Amino acid sequence: MARSPRRLCRTLALLATLFVTSSAVLNGQSVPPLQSGQFRIASWNIRFFPEPSTDVDRTAEILADLDADLIAVQEIVDADALAALLNQVNSHLTERAVASDLTPPRHYGFVLAKSGGHGGLFVGYVYDQNAVRLSGVETLTSLQMTPDLRPALLARVTSLRGGLDFQVIVTHTDSGTKIRDYTHRMEFLDSLAVELERRWEDEADFIVLGDLNTMGHAEEEHYRRVSGEEEIAILDRKAWTMGLRRLPSSPSCTEYYLGRGSLLDHIMVTLAMREVPPNPVARVFGYCAAVGCQPVDTDNMPYDYAHVSDHCPVVIDLADVDWD
Repeated sequence: MARSPRRLCRTLALLATLFVTSSAVLNGQSVPPLQSGQFRIASWNIRFFPEPSTDVDRTAEILADLDADLIAVQEIVDADALAALLNQVNSHLTERAVASDLTPPRHYGFVLAKSGGHGGLFVGYVYDQNAVRLSGVETLTSLQMTPDLRPALLARVTSLRGGLDFQVIVTHTDSGTKIRDYTHRMEFLDSLAVELERRWEDEADFIVLGDLNTMGHAEEEHYRRVSGEEEIAILDRKAWTMGLRRLPSSPSCTEYYLGRGSLLDHIMVTLAMREVPPNPVARVFGYCAAVGCQPVDTDNMPYDYAHVSDHCPVVIDLADVDWD
């Protein structure tokens, strides 16, 4: 029997819904649960959160799946929208904890920098209030470079479970492949060195993380092209002189642009930080891991790319002790 046009439309709508739902699961890669005695830190640029195309439900699902104690976030546009998102995450985690007889569940709060620059893109921290105490929160305009850019955000982090204690800076440096953009990123590294030098006495352990936009620069008059890989090598050298090391990422991309993966988001830790595991790796999850950083047809980008972010979460687990 032939289907009526109205019934056919309803069927096609249902199939489209099922396809979207399946895509949300299939083009992300789940994060393994946090192990006992560990403390999880993540970094995630949640593209212009929220923009009209943002799937808030899917974003909440990813945040909950990270199972992180502290998440350094970038590109937050609306603090009220972030608060509503975390209310949704907290409700979901409470239901999950009750069903699994787990107590207490994670309960996320957040703090943002006092300014998002002229572009209104804020960096901040989402943190489990049942597991983390934040103190000494300070917006660092010294790492802003120009009024158009975002200042960084400093905080002291103390684990309420095992006592891990460190200072952290989340940053989002200038994006772009013009000489001007690249110069701002180099100036940021020089300013970061000064900022760290004046704060070493407060706490020996530092973590610096976020979207460092290590994309190099295009060829311009009198300047040869610098690749993203070359800029990352410069970052590594400068980090070492600051007493930091950049953790290698696996897989080796954290963002997609025009169907190609690139490594823009980084986690750097103090060279002597004993709570960092041996041979540490910053693990990249989401669709970046699912596609293995391979080129993707721009007409068939993952659902999360289109409706959540062009960046993927980056995660590191530390020993939840204070050995300093």
